Amino acid sequence: MKFLFWNTYKNESINSVLSELIMENNISIAVLAEYSANMKELIDILISNGIVMKQYYSGCDRIKLLGSLNSVEPRLDTDHASIQIINGKDILCCVHLNCQLYSGHQGRREILIEQIVHDIQTVEQEINTENSIVVGDFNISPYDPSCIDARYFHGIPVYSEAKRKSRDVERKEYYMFYNPMWNLLGDFKPPYGTYYSNEGGTQNTFWYIFDQVIFRPALRKRFVDESLKIITHTKTKYLLDKNGHPDKNISDHLPIVFEFEEEYCYGSKP
Repeated sequence: MKFLFWNTYKNESINSVLSELIMENNISIAVLAEYSANMKELIDILISNGIVMKQYYSGCDRIKLLGSLNSVEPRLDTDHASIQIINGKDILCCVHLNCQLYSGHQGRREILIEQIVHDIQTVEQEINTENSIVVGDFNISPYDPSCIDARYFHGIPVYSEAKRKSRDVERKEYYMFYNPMWNLLGDFKPPYGTYYSNEGGTQNTFWYIFDQVIFRPALRKRFVDESLKIITHTKTKYLLDKNGHPDKNISDHLPIVFEFEEEYCYGSKP
């Protein structure tokens, strides 16, 4: 299963670029935030190119989904998240949270994250699975306390630690997610993030990885490492401006893609 996530910046003309991204990356499920273009037009473009997709129901106004998989069922929606069940066994939680660049949002965002994590755990218990994926515009970076803190996403960058599944803090058990986005941090290999900001303040890393995927350690063996990418172009369109930043004429965010094998074949991964 190949996934695409993109915050499309309310660009009503995004479909031509979006359709290319879906086709060129063989996407099974596309998760979109701030999508305000015509979904029927997008689906028609894909059909005209031999790609049959349908829109999946999301009760969260911030999230739109479409894909080629038949078994994707809505489970639980809130104002900032939509939980879907894929093939009856995999949980896909799509999120669009408040931005960390604006004061006053941190406390509200942490309340939302607590609720999202609680909802995921509830669904995990209901369908008896640990196969949970969280994807979307977190509006925080992997190193932000809200990503790391045991009370919130508890996203661990090292699988050898995350595979313990949980840890106790003050005699309370907190379950972990594994966060592979840490592997994309730094300037050794461009692009340097999914979002760029050169605003004031005493702390500014300029590039941020707001758009992320994290998942339970149980899914690690199905995750295709080399599939995780921040996309900067299609065959016909650059998503960066002349300064090498996300082109706001298209979107102020760059999309991410990643893949999970449908069935893990033992021996193919350590």
